[in-house]
Amino acid sequence: MKRAVFLNLLVYLCVAATGAAFPQSDASRVCPFNISGLWRSDIAAEMPRTFFSFSPEGHVTMLEHSREALPQDFEVITSVRYKLDNPAAPKEIEFTAARGDDVFQRGVTSWKIIQYGDDFFITLEPVSGQQTRWVREQTHRYFLTFAARSGSLSLGGPAFAMWTVMDGRETKIEALGIRMTKDETGKVVPTFAPISAELYDQIIEASEKDKESSKQEESVIARFELNEAEFERTHKIYQIWEKYVTAHKLPHVDPYLNGMEFLGRAAEGLNLCGDKVKMNRPTRRERDEIVAKLNPPQQPLEYIRMTRKKNKELHVTNSMYPWVWRPLIQQPGQ
Repeated sequence: MKRAVFLNLLVYLCVAATGAAFPQSDASRVCPFNISGLWRSDIAAEMPRTFFSFSPEGHVTMLEHSREALPQDFEVITSVRYKLDNPAAPKEIEFTAARGDDVFQRGVTSWKIIQYGDDFFITLEPVSGQQTRWVREQTHRYFLTFAARSGSLSLGGPAFAMWTVMDGRETKIEALGIRMTKDETGKVVPTFAPISAELYDQIIEASEKDKESSKQEESVIARFELNEAEFERTHKIYQIWEKYVTAHKLPHVDPYLNGMEFLGRAAEGLNLCGDKVKMNRPTRRERDEIVAKLNPPQQPLEYIRMTRKKNKELHVTNSMYPWVWRPLIQQPGQ
């Protein structure tokens, strides 16, 4: 066993030394802008139930919503074309309207974009000097969850990262990580693979029972709410590793080493640029100590436990999690 631990540590340190397992973030990096979605603007302050739906194809639709209507029901007021000079880092937005109205003048109108973030942008009308603030409307909720369950000393238990999207109608869950399965001989072995929603539910249920039990088994959950941009950036990690699994081209033969690298990359994905969620991840020294002190089956659980401990204020507890959620407004066509 000691020889296995030493080899695992050696491989881990070689990977970490290259920066591959846990890439360093650049806190000063500006996040790419994404205008797609439903927005509210003070340009229509006299019409508080007016929204603007920007499509990726270059159309913006002005919509009106009645308080008596369903969340997804809107009345279309007008639709015009828009164009950003640089979609990822815009400095100007141009609207083209065939017919003018109270918001968009007939013909081409250009506004400066003087500031933007994941959930807002501010435009400046060059002639009048009027500034307008646009705020993204919440039509979805997004969560990134790390979960693990202790098991035997020789095998450990499941450990994974899970991405959750809620739109008020259904909840979409995608998860990857370590789970136990049986090989062709019927022997229980660890594998890095997709995680079912049933397994996550079992860990949630077990975590509640752990509070009232004296059993040695333990469940650890670290759950964080993200905005859409944050979710999309870290979700790319899931997409990359899902392709590894499908193509049978995981970085390592050892499922525990795959698990540790995957968990680290998923957490690192949150802080690649100026996100709101600033997760305090275990430092490289702390990760090295986990690998040095624990056998591979226990490492993912300890990594998630430490992540939870370092982010108490960000963690969304089971009691605060929106198990049943409905948005006030739903994206048209959703």
